[in-house]
Amino acid sequence: MDRTRILVVDDELSMRQFLEILLKKEGYEVVTAENGAAALQKLQKGDFPVILMDYNMPESIDGVELLNKLRRLRPASQIIIITAYASTEQAIKAIQMGALDYVSKPFNVAQIKDIVKRAAAEYQGHAAAAPAPEGAAGGAGTAGELSVVAESPAMKKVLQYAAQVAPTDSMVLITGESGVGKEIVARHIHNNSARRNAPWYPINCGAIPESLQESELFGYEKGAFTGADKIKRGYFEVVGTGTLFLDEVGEVSENMQVRLLRVLQERIFMRVGGVEKLETHARLIAATNKELHKEVERGAFREDLYFRLNVFEIHVPPLRERRDDIIPLADQFLSAMSAKAGRKVLLDQEVKRFLLEYHFPGNVRELHNIIERAFVLSSGPLITMREISVRRSGAPVEGHILLTDPVELDEILADTERRYIAAALEKTGRNRQEAAMLLGITERSLRYRMDKLDLKEGSGDA
Repeated sequence: MDRTRILVVDDELSMRQFLEILLKKEGYEVVTAENGAAALQKLQKGDFPVILMDYNMPESIDGVELLNKLRRLRPASQIIIITAYASTEQAIKAIQMGALDYVSKPFNVAQIKDIVKRAAAEYQGHAAAAPAPEGAAGGAGTAGELSVVAESPAMKKVLQYAAQVAPTDSMVLITGESGVGKEIVARHIHNNSARRNAPWYPINCGAIPESLQESELFGYEKGAFTGADKIKRGYFEVVGTGTLFLDEVGEVSENMQVRLLRVLQERIFMRVGGVEKLETHARLIAATNKELHKEVERGAFREDLYFRLNVFEIHVPPLRERRDDIIPLADQFLSAMSAKAGRKVLLDQEVKRFLLEYHFPGNVRELHNIIERAFVLSSGPLITMREISVRRSGAPVEGHILLTDPVELDEILADTERRYIAAALEKTGRNRQEAAMLLGITERSLRYRMDKLDLKEGSGDA
C-alpha cells in the first residue's frame, strides 16, 4: 500500500523541516514548498491527499488565495491550516472555504499527528461514492442549489456555529420554524466538513409512511415480506461515509425511535428480515420544527433519543427576526431564476420596502414562493408591486396593502385571529393558560374567543 503523500507549505524553513522530519517518522511521504507559487508547481507533479499550509505568507499568493486555488485544483485533498496568528474569524473563514481543520502555532506534536491521521483517513474514506437506493431522491437535493445568506447578526451566529461543528463528527440538531432554511444550513455543514465529497442524503421523515420508515432507513432482505423480491439497501447503508439528514425527525414513529436510538448508540443495524449486523459510518444531522423537549415531557418523543440527537444544537431564527437577510435572499432567488430563464429581472425599490415590512409567517419558503410567482408574472426587467401577492390570512402587513377587489374585513380578521389562537395552542401543547399568556390575553378571554370562532378543544381547526 502506497504511503500517503503530504504537501507542507510554509515560508519558514525551520517549520518546514520540523514537519517533514515529524511526518516522515510517522510513515508519510512528505514534499515541502516555501510559498504558494511553489506549492502550485508541486501540485502539477502529482496529487497530495493531505496538505498542511500556512495561512499567513508574505509572498504574492497569500493563504486565502492559495486555499481557493487548492480547493479548485484538488477538491478531494484534505487541507489543514497552520498559522501563528490565531483568531476565530480566520478559523471560520478557512473552514467555510473548505479547510478540514485549523491549528495555531505553537502546537504540540500529538495534535499534528492526530489531525494528519484523521485527514488521511477521511481522504481514503471518500475515495468512492455509494449509489442511491432505488427510487431515492439523494445527491445534492434542493438545498444544494442555494447557499446560506447571513447578513443579519442572527444568521452570522448560525454560520459561526456551523463552522465550529462542521469539521467534527458530532451529531447536530437544527431547530426552527417550518420554512426557515434548516436543510440549507445542514447542507452547508456537510459541504464544509471532511465528508464533502461523500454522499449527502436528505430525508423528510414526515413524508415517509410509518409502515415504510424502517425499510427506507435500514433496507430489507429478499423475502422479508410480500413483494420483497430482491435485497434493498436503505439510507444508512448507501450513504457510506457521507451525511444523512433526517428532516422532521419529530415525526419518526415510536417503533422507529427505538431502532434509531440503537443505531446511534452502537453504530450497527440490520435490514428488515435480516440477521447480519451491518455497520454504519454515516454522520447524522437532524432537524425539527417541534420543541422536542416539550414532546419529551408529554411522552411523544423518547428522552434518551432526544439527548443522543441534541449533541450540538443550532437554532435557525424565523425570517422576521433577521430582516437584513430578506433582500439578499430575494436577490439570490431572482439570480437563480434569471439564470435559468435567460433573462435578468430585478426588484424595484417599492417591492423591497414591502418585503422588509412584511411579517413572513411562511419564512424563507414563503419569500421564495412570492419571488417565484412575481418572476413568472413579470414581463419587464423589474418586478413591481403589480406582481406581488401574499395570503390575506397571514400576519398583518404595514403599508402597501393593495385592494383591487372588495373584501370582507370581518372575515379576514376572524381568520387571522383563528390562526393565531390555533398556533398558540399548538405551541403550548393545548395548554390554554400558557396559550393565553403567549397571546397577551386572559384565559377567560381566550375561552370566549374560541367559543366565538367555534374552535373546539380537540378539533383539527385548533
